[in-house]
Amino acid sequence: MAKSNAMVWRETSGTVGKELTITKKRSGSIQIGKHRRGNTVDPTQKQLNIQSRFKMGTIYAKSILKLPDIYALYKAAAVKAKKDQSAYNLAVRDAFIAPEIRNITTALYTGAIGSTITVRAIDDFRVAGVKVSITNAAGVLIEQGDAAMHANGLDWVYVATVLNDALKGSVITAIARDLPANETVADVVL
Repeated sequence: MAKSNAMVWRETSGTVGKELTITKKRSGSIQIGKHRRGNTVDPTQKQLNIQSRFKMGTIYAKSILKLPDIYALYKAAAVKAKKDQSAYNLAVRDAFIAPEIRNITTALYTGAIGSTITVRAIDDFRVAGVKVSITNAAGVLIEQGDAAMHANGLDWVYVATVLNDALKGSVITAIARDLPANETVADVVL
């Protein structure tokens, strides 16, 4: 008898008597929860902001379905995660979370051509690129460009191409961008 009851639950999904909702996950597991009813209160500004972000996330996730190379990245990550996730779900989540700049290391930047600035940038999925700009103390842009991914997969290295002989007070700005085009900006003053 227990085996036949298990079979019924394994093949069931939907709402039961407006009390329970039964959901079958990709992994085959069954989730049973309380049936949700509609809201009777207007959403707060915070809730509206989240709804807007979710809408942008779904637009992004739908767009990657038409981009085979990017879709393949999300699909591979979903398979690797071995959770009840799809490439679409991961793309929605990625659109919600901007990259993070952990630090900007300027110890090897001397102002000379060829000196380097290292930016540690991470993302829940992937950092698509990092741009670096150097502005002198007077606010004049000295140079800007793309940093290259370091072999460690965490750091981005920018190699200076213009002499900066007025190092003191210069501002190094890094902009990290992920695949959904979320950006994070951080800067340090020398």
